[in-house]
Amino acid sequence: MLIDLKYHLTTLVAVFLALAVGILVGSSFIAGSSVKGLERQFGKLRAENRQQWKTIEDFREQIKKHSDFERATAPALVYGQLAGRSIAIIQTGDYSEATQRAKSILEEAGAKLVSVTTISNLESRSARQRAIRSVELITGEAEKQDPIGRVLGLVAKCVATGTGSETLGVLEDKALLSRAGDYDRRVVRVVLVGGCRWVRSARAEHTDLVLIDKLTAEGVVTIVGAEPLEVGTSYIPVYHRKAIPTVDNVDQSMGQVALVYAVAGETGNFGVKRSADRVAPDYLERGLWRYGYRR
Repeated sequence: MLIDLKYHLTTLVAVFLALAVGILVGSSFIAGSSVKGLERQFGKLRAENRQQWKTIEDFREQIKKHSDFERATAPALVYGQLAGRSIAIIQTGDYSEATQRAKSILEEAGAKLVSVTTISNLESRSARQRAIRSVELITGEAEKQDPIGRVLGLVAKCVATGTGSETLGVLEDKALLSRAGDYDRRVVRVVLVGGCRWVRSARAEHTDLVLIDKLTAEGVVTIVGAEPLEVGTSYIPVYHRKAIPTVDNVDQSMGQVALVYAVAGETGNFGVKRSADRVAPDYLERGLWRYGYRR
């Protein structure tokens, strides 16, 4: 009996030892295979990654060449299209560079840039108090119901009719706007340059919608809303409510060309964002330049 017990114990020990050795050998084999497999996979991924970066760099180079070509041809595409036409720019957003791009292409098209007015952010309590005081100084009236609307009405009148430059001086002194240009000439074409750096801003609703109505009431017949491609809050959907032509990429050459033709009278929502319904104006898309259209 004792011998049988020793035999069984020896057998069990041998079995477990064999099992342990098998597990150890198998684990080493699997580990070695896994490491080699992972090394092969990482090597493949590195090669693919290098190829992807090369493809990206190729695309970047192509985009740069396209941009260079657009910048070179834009002046020719707009030459003379706005000759002799007086235009005012009102910046209601945060992107002064976009305003400069708009100004440059309009001048390339032969337009007379009468004035550039930059409206400050009028949403703060401080702006409201300064607006109340400004209206009182200008009109002698204490406007407390809608001082911002009253200020925007004064701006629209000065820009559109070419009268009351002293009024703009008061508003500028109160840091409600800044200005450059000639405010003694009537204009019927205005470009609004919007776009806010902050996400979910309601500034366009409080400023631009009111300003569009005020400008229209003062006899402005063409109002175009524009903004750069990258913005925190887009003003384009707000401009759509007033059914005015829009350009959502005025900082790009294609958007600048579209701006010129929108000011010249073409309708539509130009650009590359989802809010756009076209890229090129009819004048170019349909080859109307062959017939001397709008020359």
